[in-house]
Amino acid sequence: MNYDLTNPLHRKQFVKRANRLLEKKCKNASLVDESRRSLNQNSYLHVLCRILAIETGVTEKYSKEVYFKIMSNPDIFIREDVDKLTGMRVQYIRSSADLTTDEMTRAINAFRRWAEDQGYYLPEANPDDVGNMVFASENDKEAFRQGEIESSRLDNYI
Repeated sequence: MNYDLTNPLHRKQFVKRANRLLEKKCKNASLVDESRRSLNQNSYLHVLCRILAIETGVTEKYSKEVYFKIMSNPDIFIREDVDKLTGMRVQYIRSSADLTTDEMTRAINAFRRWAEDQGYYLPEANPDDVGNMVFASENDKEAFRQGEIESSRLDNYI
């Protein structure tokens, strides 16, 4: 959040947040919130994952977890931490909801490049491009809808 310190409400919110950070004895603090990925970016990502899922015969969930996160963006999504119980180093996959808009842009671009290297075209973020590619005909549109229904039905089993 950007604080306008001439605004009494923002000033009060700023002081409250700064005091909370002081109480926690933070060594470093940044009061600048990086903006999280946008809903449009998230929607676009899901369109791309769905297209690749249909092309490859996997679920959209698999496409997002494996192709988008692990294969094309390990530097952004695969994290390491120390397990509190065992003390062992463990890997986990970061949620795309935690990405900034810049990280999401880089991740989507890397995903599109990776898919192209595998021989699959994923359209740019242009609604006309996506629409023309997926719904070139009424038959394609109906096949896409049926694929969505089947994919969501199979998510419980795969």
